[in-house]
Amino acid sequence: MKVDKKNTTIKIGDLLRRTRKSLGYTQEDVAERLDLASRYVSDIERNKTKGSIDTLVKLCNIYHITPTYVLQEYLELKDEFKIDPDLIGFYKLDRREQEVVLALIQYMNITKKIK
Repeated sequence: MKVDKKNTTIKIGDLLRRTRKSLGYTQEDVAERLDLASRYVSDIERNKTKGSIDTLVKLCNIYHITPTYVLQEYLELKDEFKIDPDLIGFYKLDRREQEVVLALIQYMNITKKIK
């Protein structure tokens, strides 16, 4: 989605909701870890409130994402620095599954260099 970075209101709620759900967390789970009311988490996800930078950092730590991931749609980043949302699921894999994925990536990179 193309965003007019100069004339837009930052809305990160949908991304945070999708990320939370992809990790299998409820709003109550997240609220408990943030030591906040679940209503506040709901308000953030519905873009009713933006929350503080502190809350954003805490959410990023809970979801194993970076603020850049959350805000990349609004930043002027080169494509190679943008994070694909599908990669968040990598962290839900167990260690052995992660190793298989990493080995596949290494194999593909080696194969590309040979050609």
